Amino acid sequence: MHRRQRARLTEERGVSLLETLVALSLFAIAAGTMGDFLVRQIRMAGSNHNYTTAYSYAEQELEDVRAMDYDDIATRSATHPSGSITYTVNTQVVANSPAPNMKNITVTVSWSEPGGARNVALQTIYTAIRR
Repeated sequence: MHRRQRARLTEERGVSLLETLVALSLFAIAAGTMGDFLVRQIRMAGSNHNYTTAYSYAEQELEDVRAMDYDDIATRSATHPSGSITYTVNTQVVANSPAPNMKNITVTVSWSEPGGARNVALQTIYTAIRR
C-alpha cells in the first residue's frame, strides 16, 4: 500500500512546464485582447467628448446669431481653442431661402483629432418679423 501512495504522489507532484506555458499563453492572449479593447474605449470616449464640445460651440453660435438683428445676420467664421484641439466655427447664411424674408443658417464646427478630421453641422431658418 505504501508503494501505491508513493506512485500516486509522484504522478501528482507538480505542474509541468508545458501546463505552465499553456496557462501563461492563454493569460497573455486574454490580456492583449482586453488591452486593445480598453485603448479603443479610451479613444472613443475622447472622440465623444470632442463631439460634445463641437455641438456646444454650434449651439452657442446659433444663440449668438439669434440675438442679432435680422438685418445683421451674415456669414462669419471663428476659432475656439479647447485644450490641444482648435475648433473652427463657420456660419453660412443664405438670404431669402427657402422663401422671401427668411434666412437659412448652417453652423458647421470642424476640428482634427488623432482619428482624422471631424465636423458637425446644425441648420435652422430664421425669419424677419415686422411689427
